[in-house]
Amino acid sequence: MKLKDVFNNTRPIKIDRYTSLSEALECMDKQGVNFALIVDNSKGDDVIGIVTRSIILRSIAKGLSQNEPVSKVMIKNVITINGEEDLIDTFMFMMKNNISHLLAISETGKIIGVVTLRDVLSAINKECERNID
Repeated sequence: MKLKDVFNNTRPIKIDRYTSLSEALECMDKQGVNFALIVDNSKGDDVIGIVTRSIILRSIAKGLSQNEPVSKVMIKNVITINGEEDLIDTFMFMMKNNISHLLAISETGKIIGVVTLRDVLSAINKECERNID
């Protein structure tokens, strides 16, 4: 099975780099997601980072103000894929690089979707169950 077959149907939310940590958490809560793509609205709609709920909560727990912008804690090196990757290869890549979210980009640079480690593991599990039956 290819990775593109398991993309999360939820459109990733995009927030501006100047959005406060507390506002980012509110946006995630409203959308029911645990991550957001960070964009620089002054430069168009290009993704410049990603932030997860756990990154924000850890930062606040360490004393960072909830009013700080997400750009202070975002992951700047966003790793992208094209969706043609095999599930097992994707899992191994994510584990090796200690990442839990991958952004899928088309050849034209359009966002296809986001896949989480949980999505990949769930799809692998379903494949294993089908092969047992």
